[in-house]
Amino acid sequence: MKSLALSTLIVAISCSTAGTTSPSISSSTAPTASSSQSTGALPGSTFSMPAERDMVSFYADRGSLIANQTKDAPPPYDSKIVRAEAPNGPWKLVYESDAMFMVDRVSTGRIGFIEYRETYQSGGAYSDAFVVVDLASGQKTEVDRFALSAATYRGGGGGPRRPVGAMTLGPDHVAWTRLVEGPGGTVTGELRIAPLTDLKASQVVTTSSEWVRPLDLDSERLVYVLGGKTEDTLHVRQVQSGIDKVVASGAVGDQQRGETPGFGYAAVSGVWAVWLDGLKATSPSGHALNIVTGEERVLKVAGSSCSGVSGGSRYFVWACGRSDDPQDSLIVDAKTLDTARPITAGTGVGLIASDDGLLWFNVIDNTRRTVTLFRPN
Repeated sequence: MKSLALSTLIVAISCSTAGTTSPSISSSTAPTASSSQSTGALPGSTFSMPAERDMVSFYADRGSLIANQTKDAPPPYDSKIVRAEAPNGPWKLVYESDAMFMVDRVSTGRIGFIEYRETYQSGGAYSDAFVVVDLASGQKTEVDRFALSAATYRGGGGGPRRPVGAMTLGPDHVAWTRLVEGPGGTVTGELRIAPLTDLKASQVVTTSSEWVRPLDLDSERLVYVLGGKTEDTLHVRQVQSGIDKVVASGAVGDQQRGETPGFGYAAVSGVWAVWLDGLKATSPSGHALNIVTGEERVLKVAGSSCSGVSGGSRYFVWACGRSDDPQDSLIVDAKTLDTARPITAGTGVGLIASDDGLLWFNVIDNTRRTVTLFRPN
C-alpha cells in the first residue's frame, strides 16, 4: 500500500457547497486505495474511483463514495444514484428514475434529493418530488411533491429572487421547501419538517414569498435562512420543542448583484456555521458563528474570488484565488476552527468536505478523471 499524506497533494480548487461537477473521463481508469502511516499533517487513507462524464455530484457516506449520475439531454431524463465501497468498488446502482436529481444530501446511510420533471416544450411547467432513498437497499420514500404551471416561468432570469425547492436531511428528520403557486404565477415557499418515521406528521416552520431555505439538520437543530426585501435572518429551530431563535441578521442590497448576507450559503457542522462575507469582493472575510452560544470568530481568508464553503463532520473547506494558484485554499477543523492544512501543490481539483473526510478529483492526461475520498486516521 502506497503511503500518502494530504499535505503532499496538488489541489486547485473550483468547488461550491452545492456539489462538485465532474469533467469528462474514460471509464477504464482503475480504482485505487492507499493508506498513510505518516506523522505529517492529516495522515489517513484514500479511496479512488473513475468519475464518469455524467456524474454531476459526489458525496461520502461512512467510507463509501456516492455519485449522482444524469444525462445532459432534454426530458425525460435518465438519472441514477450509484455507490462504490472501498477498497476497489465497483460502482453499483442504488436507484434510477426518469427525473433530474437536484439538491442531494447524504446522511447516515440515506440520500435525500429532489426529482425534477418537466415535459418537453412545456413552457416552463414542472414538478418536484422530494424523496429519500436508502443507500443499502435502494428503497425510495416520497416525502412530498408539488407542481408549478407555465405561468410561474421566468424566461431569461434577471427578476427579484423568490423561493426555490430545497431540501436537507438529518439522521432522523427531513426538512424541505415546497412551492405553492398563487395568482398571476406568484410563488410562496413553505418550509416544512417531519420525522422520517412519520412523514404525515410534518409541520410548517415558516413561509415566505422572498426566500426561505433549509441549510442543515441534525438530531437537535434545524438551521435555515429566511429572506426579506431588506433583511435576511439566520434561524435555529429546536427539532423537539420547536423553539425558534434568530442567531444572525444582515441587510439585503442589490439582489441581481448578489448583495445578500453570506450566511445564506453557510456550511454547518456541529455548533458552528461558517460562511464567507463579501463573497464577490476582492478581500472576503471568513465568518464563524457558534449557533448555540452566539460566539463569533473571524477566520483567515487569503486571496480573492472565493467559491464558497463546504462542511462535513471533521472539516470545513473553502477556496479563494485562481484555480491554478491553490495557495489560498484552506482546510479548517470543524470543532476547533484551527487551520488543518493549507493546500499546497498537486494535481487535484474540486476539494470539498463531505461526511468525515475530503473529496477531490485527480486529472490524468487532461482526458481522464478520478474522484478520491480521503479519511483521516
